[in-house]
Amino acid sequence: MLAFATVCAGIYRMFVLLMDLTNKKFQLLQCMLLPHSWLWRWSDFATSFMLLTTTFDRLFSVVFPLKYIKRSSTYSFIAIGTPYTLATVLSMFAWHRPLTKYAEISMLCTNIYISPIFYMFSKYLTAITSLLSVILYIPVVLIVRMQRKHMLNILTNSQIIRQRKEQIRMTITLAFSCSATFFLDVVPRAVGIYGILGENASKAERQCESAVQVLFHLTKLNSTINLFLHYHRNPALRESVLNVIRLFYNEKRTTTVVRHLS
Repeated sequence: MLAFATVCAGIYRMFVLLMDLTNKKFQLLQCMLLPHSWLWRWSDFATSFMLLTTTFDRLFSVVFPLKYIKRSSTYSFIAIGTPYTLATVLSMFAWHRPLTKYAEISMLCTNIYISPIFYMFSKYLTAITSLLSVILYIPVVLIVRMQRKHMLNILTNSQIIRQRKEQIRMTITLAFSCSATFFLDVVPRAVGIYGILGENASKAERQCESAVQVLFHLTKLNSTINLFLHYHRNPALRESVLNVIRLFYNEKRTTTVVRHLS
């Protein structure tokens, strides 16, 4: 959703610039009703909350491996539903200013329409959440190292051991993911929002855009790196991505054949 919102925003703003409509005014509510505006608010929270949820999932898998393997389907619903529900609730606060304050801004609808208080709250909260997901991963890595040493002394092909090896591989993969998240998500968010609001909040009230917001683009790079990292080290994810590509290719090929026959 974060990538989709970014693409939508890019297309919309390119259209506004090409049509020379930057001086045309939009109300705050009109800007907020644009798809990428509210999708950004929701996906920003959802991404960081899901990172923390993933860390808790890994911690559960290494501390209670047998219980994790035998977990029920309810666990998956709770693990996925909780961060997304919480993100939905928090993102609703982004509507407060557009609904209660009348003001007109450029049709570009940049971050100027978001109140500095909510903007600072959302960026710092997501940065703290991402940082917490990294910190909590430290005991996970330590436990995995101890378990790997123990497993080297066990020569067996049992299903449980194979599953444990898969879980350890996933845990190591997520350790690399956490490192990328810290340097490309946590730090840019914290420094970026401090550069915008740290010195002059009243100035930020008039214009929330700043040169330091370039740092926020690093969070998109973090998502890209994590995608390739999981694709390379996770066979299940790799197979899922390939299946989607094959499905798209087969549908396109079938459509072409039908057109030729007709």
